[in-house]
Amino acid sequence: MDSAPVNSLSRGTRAGITAGIKAVMADKSVVGVIIRGAGRAFCAGAEITELSGAPAGKSLQDDEPLTEMMMRMENLPIPVVAVVHGFALGGGMEVALSCHYRLATKDAQFGLPEVNLGLLPGAGGTQRLPRVIGAAPALEAILSGAPMKADKALKLGVCDAVLSGKDEASRLQEALQFIATKLGKPRPVGKMPVPDAAEAKARLPAILKAAQTKRKGEKAPVHIYKCVVAAIEAKDLAAGMKEEARLFVQLLASSEARALQHVFFAERAAAKLPKRFQAEPAPIKKVGIIGAGTMGGGIAMSCADVGMDVVLIDATQEFLDRGLKVIAGNYKRSVERQSITAKQMEERLARIQPSLDYGALSQVDLVVEAVFEDMKLKKDIFARLDKVCKPGCILASNTSGLDIDQIASATSRPGDVVGCHFFSPANVMKLLENVFGKASSPRTVATAMDFGRRIGKIPCLVGNCPGFVGNRMLGPYSKEAEKLALEGAPVDRIDRVIESVFGMNMGPFKMNDLVGLDLFWRKRKTEGKHNPNVNVEDALCDAGRFGQKNGKGFYVYEDGRTAKPDPFTEGVLERIAAHRNIDRRPSEKISDNEIIERLVYPLINEGFKCLEENIASKSSDIDIIYCFGYGFPRWRGGPMKYAEEVGLDTILAGLEKYRRWGQREDHWTPSALLVKTVTEQAHKKAKPAAKL
Repeated sequence: MDSAPVNSLSRGTRAGITAGIKAVMADKSVVGVIIRGAGRAFCAGAEITELSGAPAGKSLQDDEPLTEMMMRMENLPIPVVAVVHGFALGGGMEVALSCHYRLATKDAQFGLPEVNLGLLPGAGGTQRLPRVIGAAPALEAILSGAPMKADKALKLGVCDAVLSGKDEASRLQEALQFIATKLGKPRPVGKMPVPDAAEAKARLPAILKAAQTKRKGEKAPVHIYKCVVAAIEAKDLAAGMKEEARLFVQLLASSEARALQHVFFAERAAAKLPKRFQAEPAPIKKVGIIGAGTMGGGIAMSCADVGMDVVLIDATQEFLDRGLKVIAGNYKRSVERQSITAKQMEERLARIQPSLDYGALSQVDLVVEAVFEDMKLKKDIFARLDKVCKPGCILASNTSGLDIDQIASATSRPGDVVGCHFFSPANVMKLLENVFGKASSPRTVATAMDFGRRIGKIPCLVGNCPGFVGNRMLGPYSKEAEKLALEGAPVDRIDRVIESVFGMNMGPFKMNDLVGLDLFWRKRKTEGKHNPNVNVEDALCDAGRFGQKNGKGFYVYEDGRTAKPDPFTEGVLERIAAHRNIDRRPSEKISDNEIIERLVYPLINEGFKCLEENIASKSSDIDIIYCFGYGFPRWRGGPMKYAEEVGLDTILAGLEKYRRWGQREDHWTPSALLVKTVTEQAHKKAKPAAKL
């Protein structure tokens, strides 16, 4: 297979393989077949851009001879050996499974990641893998969607041997030696029984249940489970393949699959810089971090994990010691979980050098300030960094919403200043919201994006405004949650609806408790905006309720983790509702649908305003920010994709409906861009078709 860059199973590749098989069938002198991939991989699987449809005049099924191609290969009366290097993913692994034997290089990886796209392996993967390794391990592998390395594949029986050759020529020689021992011994997987079928079938429901807890709301896990059961129960491979094809088509047409595929492409699009910021990123070998707290420590770990040297600065030795203790504890738990070795822990800790002296930052390539949200403090720090950091060093702030331009004004080099908004815990969360200011240079922006990719984050570039994209959009969402609670919807019910019905990872009140109610309470007190008669969080904080950190906030946390409703919060809500003249309604009069619409529709509307103001360059960036930073269900595709699925006209009508109800907040005023888009869509629908 030679189809750059990764030998995906495009129409041309499939046609080429089929032609090769036909040539083999016509040549009686051929006694064996080896199939391998050119370049850096065996095969990356299906050409995902072809999933959306087929050329005009053809159905998807008519244009997809992949299963037929594999059956021809499997049914060859001579041994067929796959030699896998790099990776065999999705359809690529299914090609390997349709071969009689599989050899792998030490660096090879096998995987069926279709579940991550809301799909199932549709070319025999759910039928052949159970026959090779057993139904239970096959179901676990398919539901995880994660690749397995060659050593694990060998242990499970996915491959028959691991090759020792370091180059293509030596690997081919090993494969020829192997196939010489298999002449006259074809081993079609489709004719193999599923091992220990009865025992395995009893284990499958528990495996499915575990996967569903991780993939709430997704349809694919149940369909994959049904396919694996079919591999056990169907009379033969053909019958199992028929069930697999039926369930694949169902998933392909689902909104969940469309959403997950949207996220797949959006993630890759987010990394692409606008033309005005395209530049060569500066090399980053050594990073400085200001603040050894939760955020600073997590950022330090992210850098040390990928081999960067880190200088960790804080104001006192006590703060440094505490931060290093937390970092060491995190690494120790990773060792206990066997995700890293003890040696790796030691190496990573050795890369983090604590210091009280800003002078230790003189040779860092990039510095991230990660102190609490206080503009004066941040400006003081950036003024100090301006004096000690070398020319060209990138100066980044981990602010979650403060003005990047104002921070940059404290330096003599605003072009080197950028926002790098990490999400907590920074060593776990994948999103990095990079923020450009008015003066941020292309080199600075390109370096921030490259830095994010290098430390394993999903970097997304946004413009500068209060709250940027993520927290700005969260504003109306949180306001409506509080308003609904003041109107009579119990706090725990609002959270339950948003989590269990809509699919968010965490409801708004649990999220606020986790972040800490005191974060903005202190800021409001400093700014003179504190008002416990109007603001629920001010009233709770005044009562010493700061959230999960001290065991009580909107909820009480008797064990430090589990949220339990508290009558005290209800009393606060009743008092503030009376003070604000808000009429309370019986909870049963507030529907689940109203809760979802009143939280999610303003969120979407604010997203359109971000696009309107060029704070976000594309709607898919907003979806990535919310899916990876705020727990928005990926199977809904993010807020903007969800709006598209619901219908933008429906979103607009909902905004106007609640505005008519007397909701006077600005977030109910529809974005001009949303109104324009809906009008244009309506015009297109109304336009008569051109006559032929």
